Order: sequence, then C-alpha cells, then structure tokens
Amino acid sequence: MTSAAAVDSAFLERRRRLAFRASCISLATALICWPIGMAVGGTESRDTVAGAFLMAAIVGLIAAPWIVRAWQGFMRRRMLTAAVAGRTDIRHLDAQRNQSGSQAILGSDAFALGAFRDSGLVEAFQTATVTHILTGEARGVPFGLAEIALLDAKGYRLFGGVLGSFRLARSRPGLTIVMRDRGMVGNLLDRAGSGVERLTLEDPAFEGIFEVYGDDQVSGRVILTTTMLERLKALDELGHAHGFACAFRDDRLLVAFRGMAWRCPAWRIVQPMDRWLQVYAQWLAGLVDLPVEIVETLNLKAAGAPQAASTPPRHADAAVPLRGGTPEVFSSALWRLVGEGGMALIYVASGTIFGGVALFAGRYGITAGFPSQLFWYLWGLVTVGILYGTYAVSLGVRDLARLAWRWNAPLRTLERP
Repeated sequence: MTSAAAVDSAFLERRRRLAFRASCISLATALICWPIGMAVGGTESRDTVAGAFLMAAIVGLIAAPWIVRAWQGFMRRRMLTAAVAGRTDIRHLDAQRNQSGSQAILGSDAFALGAFRDSGLVEAFQTATVTHILTGEARGVPFGLAEIALLDAKGYRLFGGVLGSFRLARSRPGLTIVMRDRGMVGNLLDRAGSGVERLTLEDPAFEGIFEVYGDDQVSGRVILTTTMLERLKALDELGHAHGFACAFRDDRLLVAFRGMAWRCPAWRIVQPMDRWLQVYAQWLAGLVDLPVEIVETLNLKAAGAPQAASTPPRHADAAVPLRGGTPEVFSSALWRLVGEGGMALIYVASGTIFGGVALFAGRYGITAGFPSQLFWYLWGLVTVGILYGTYAVSLGVRDLARLAWRWNAPLRTLERP
C-alpha cells in the first residue's frame, strides 16, 4: 500500500506544479531556440552556435511531453489512493506491485474473476492483466472493482476496462443480463446463437436504453423493477464508458464498463489538485455506492421472500491466472484483428491469385489450345491451381467468419441448456 505521506494532497500539488513548470520551460526552450537556430548561420562558428540552439530545441520538444507522461505515471499510482483516502470502507491496491494480493482478491468471495467467464458480459478469456483494484465492504456488501484487461489463449485482448463484483446476501435463481440497446440489427446480431432469450422490460420507457436477456423470465422481471432500472440508468450515465453491461448471476451483481480507465488525463496538469481531485473522488465513490444500493434492494427483497434451499452456483468459478505488468502493445484489439484475421486474408489473397491465374490459363487452353507436347502437364497445373485456389479461399473465408462470429459477442459464450 502507498504510505499516507505519498497521498497527501499538498504533496501531490507540489509535484504537479513542479512537473507543469518543467514541461513549460522545456516547451518554451523549444519555441525560442528553434527560430534562433534557423536564423543564425553563415560562418563556421555561427553554424556551430545554430546547431547548439537547434539541439536544445529538439531536446525541449522531446522533454516536454515526456515530463507530462512521467507525471501521469506518478499520479496513476497515487491518485486512486488519494481519492479514496476519506473512505474507510474502500481500499486501493496497486495490482502491478502486488501480484499475490491481486490474485487473492480476484479469487475471493467478494470478487471471483472466474464468474465473468459465464456471465455473458465478456468473451471467453484465459488470463488477465490487472493494474488497479478497489475493494472493501460498503454498508455490509463485499465488493471489488478492477481496472483490467482480459486476454485469450494467444494473448490478444478481449476486454479492456473496469469489472466490478458485488456480493448478494443470498443466491438468486437464473441469469439476468442488462446491456445497452444497440438498435434492432445490433441486438439481433448480439443474441444470435446465444443460449439466453430476450426479456421484455416492465417499463417501456427503458426499452430504448437497455436490452435484457436471461434464462429465467420470472426471476428477471422480479429483479428489474422500475426503481432498479432507474438505478441502472444512473450507473450507466455515471460510468462514461464505451459500453455498460451488468449481470445478476447466482450470489453476485457483476458490472462491466468497457473502455473505462482510471488514469489521470494529461490536461489535468494545468489544473490545481483541489479543483478536480474531490470531484474525481465523488465519481469514484459513485461507482461503488450505486451498485451497493442495487444490492441492498435485492437483499431486502430476498429477506421478505420465502426462504428456499440454497444451491451452489451453476458454474465453477475457477481461478484465473494473472499476467505481470501492463498489457502488451501487441495485445490490443487492432493486433488481435491483424493476428487472427491477417492469415485468413493471406489465404484468401493467395487462393484468389493462384486460382485466378489457373482459370485464365484454363480459358486460354479451351479457346486457343495448349501445345500437344505440354497438353497434360499444363492442364494438370490448371487443375492443381483451381483446387488450391478453391481450398485457400474457402479456408480463409471460414476463419474470417469464425472471427466475426466471436468478435465482441459475449452472449454467444452462453450455451443453450
């Protein structure tokens, strides 16, 4: 854990001012030295002076953004701890520096990362890279929030953002998934081939905001009352993520904010800490408090409902191995597309070229005729070229279709009962 002195707001403000002044000096050096270096010259000694000014300008141009990036890295490890310093029920863990502690939290009762594998919120993953974790017990609700990247067996990133798990007082039957509405065509593609069915919302006013899926119509309608949907809408608006989704699965509320990152934007370096750190702390607390309110509502319903025999979770939440460090550059979605789709495109291109040449040669053989001494040899080459082209194009199209079927389609990971 970071020491109390390291998260003191006055200390962070001094570091911000130091970094801001250093970056401004570097940028000013570049802006001043570059035109001077371009203007000075004409003799051997003056060319030497001009070169010195130009070198100073280049160093300043490189140093200015580097200083800002270094400040961002400094704040990345301390900003979260400073933001939750006033909450005794929230604890920040720097996962990059404490791998053993991260593994323990992500396999605990509060946050079982394996529960997300069969939740319909993310694609089927094998490993994960975690940067920061917020955990604790807010108003009696154990929880965990993690800034995380989920990777497949090849190391390609399937999900990047924040995942959260909030423990319910008792397990609930069925699986209920709430996602952002993506239009008629998008919703149809999302659930094609999935083992869950669409649930009609109780309030038509939310039909244009959320889409609900599940394997238990009764349980889904019991959970998603108008009050619950209002809180989910508030959580969606608070997240400011590229995508929001949540699932009520067994004894957990699982939330996913795709694209969310707990990092300090570079432009914050121009603002004093007291202008934005408190606002950031309130936003971060909302990511905990809103789901806790949802869990409290479900716990009250469960307390008033007839007690049923508890059943174990439907799925085994096996531990997920964590990778050290930050996600590699070549694990991003773009490189996943290149890595998995690139070879398929090579197959298609190769088959098209060789098959096209074979077809052109075959057309020539039919219309003009091949020489008698090479007749069978050339027709053999044409046949092999056509067969190879057909096979390569078919193989490439099949692999591209498989990639498109899996791409960002977590609902398809749920098998039909």
